[in-house]
Amino acid sequence: MSHAPAMPHAPAVHTSAPADSLALTLRERTAEAHTRAERHPQQGRLVKGLCTRHDYAAWLGQMLPIWAAVDEGVSALAAKDARVRAMHRDYHPHADRIRADLRHLGQPAPAALPATARFESLVLSLAASPAIIGVWYVLEGSSNGGRYIARAVSRALNLPGPEGLRGLDPHGEAQHERWGRWKADLDAQRWTPAERDAIIHAATQTFDHIYDMLGDIESARPVSAS
Repeated sequence: MSHAPAMPHAPAVHTSAPADSLALTLRERTAEAHTRAERHPQQGRLVKGLCTRHDYAAWLGQMLPIWAAVDEGVSALAAKDARVRAMHRDYHPHADRIRADLRHLGQPAPAALPATARFESLVLSLAASPAIIGVWYVLEGSSNGGRYIARAVSRALNLPGPEGLRGLDPHGEAQHERWGRWKADLDAQRWTPAERDAIIHAATQTFDHIYDMLGDIESARPVSAS
């Protein structure tokens, strides 16, 4: 899948911002699904620095088609929806960082596992509507915890970084500011009630698909990696 370039940033659209924060609602409404995914054993190996090179490359490899689909979908939507264009910055596209990490590890991009293929199909089905923002919320937000996971992976695999770790920690010291800006830009837009519901539903689905994808990675894990 091609990697679409980021659209130039446009001024934020501030008309009729919702009285209640969509960013906060997303966090609250997805909390259960989020916790379920982050407690998966495969995720635990990364968080605790108990992963092998295979574990890490497997995670990156399965996330690659997901991020490629999100990058392309968000860029395409930003071209026609001023609200999304107001949120989209040149540092948001992420798939190329994962490709670079895999090259640094000397690992080819693996074939998509069944759960990954289903997840990618979801993203593609949402690409023409604001609902894809729900997927983007989960993936972009994962960089917050990704900073800490990158440190654990760095120690476990002797990867000094930043090469090989940008998929987890794409923004470095700018993470806090950039995530705060993303949420503020989200809340500055006017979304219809139906669009808000679709975004929240897509975010919950994203966590569920991540959980299923982690399960497939776990099942495909070689015995020698245990």
